[in-house]
Amino acid sequence: MEINELIKTAIQSPESNLLGIFIYLTLLLLFTIVFLTLVLYLIPNPLSRRWKNAIIGTISFSVLIIWLYHFVIKQFI
Repeated sequence: MEINELIKTAIQSPESNLLGIFIYLTLLLLFTIVFLTLVLYLIPNPLSRRWKNAIIGTISFSVLIIWLYHFVIKQFI
């Protein structure tokens, strides 16, 4: 089985395998970070870079925890 086939199978049913969960988690966090970065850096605001990074990190961590609960922990309950 080639890598492309393995990734396609993992994406088709991400709830049933760890690779699919990891791929979707990576894409979700990447999208979250890019979107928040664009919002915080393109819209003029008086926040310092430290605050902007703290906001991005906090929201990304929250998304990670919600994703972990929704897709991993709920399978074992």
